Amino acid sequence: MRDIFKETSTIRFEGNNYSEEWVKEAAKRGLPNLRRSPEALEQLTTKNAKTLLTKLGIFNKEELESRYHVRMERYVKDMLIEMHTQREMIDTLVLPAAFSYSGSLAASAAAAKSAGIKVVPQVEAANEIGTMIEQLRKNRDTLSAVIDKAEGMHDELVKQAKLLTSAGADAMAAVRDCSDALELRVPDELWPLPKYREMLFPV
Repeated sequence: MRDIFKETSTIRFEGNNYSEEWVKEAAKRGLPNLRRSPEALEQLTTKNAKTLLTKLGIFNKEELESRYHVRMERYVKDMLIEMHTQREMIDTLVLPAAFSYSGSLAASAAAAKSAGIKVVPQVEAANEIGTMIEQLRKNRDTLSAVIDKAEGMHDELVKQAKLLTSAGADAMAAVRDCSDALELRVPDELWPLPKYREMLFPV
């Protein structure tokens, strides 16, 4: 046990392995921090990995290269499916719901002004929703641009994967943030998807 304890000291961490503390500690120990799938999959192509896996007879050189390419292609395909799905959900569900709510606020504000009501809070609310919608549309367009760029990189698998794991993932996160913010503002009767509180705390 003493020998094993010493041998594994470099990679052993007694705290929370998902915490920022471990990220910093791993860096001090010289351990890699591979956050994205393409980074992890690239380890199959390193000299040490090739030597180990071929020497032990787990894979030959051709099998190892094939495994790497298949996994990378799977990652690219999965990412593109997710990005296309997110864009379609924004276009056909989230934006229409937001537009409906914005329209109802505008109509309510116009009716209040016509009635001579001096305090019309619907105007401010409509402007806030309009700003949120515009930001979502911008982020949606950025997402669409990344999709189009990635779709044209079929012969550059590694670059395609790196684009999706960086610009693609960032674009999806930005769209998600805007959509989540609108979910908290758009009334339940207009929101076409289950809301988080409905899924987490069903009544």
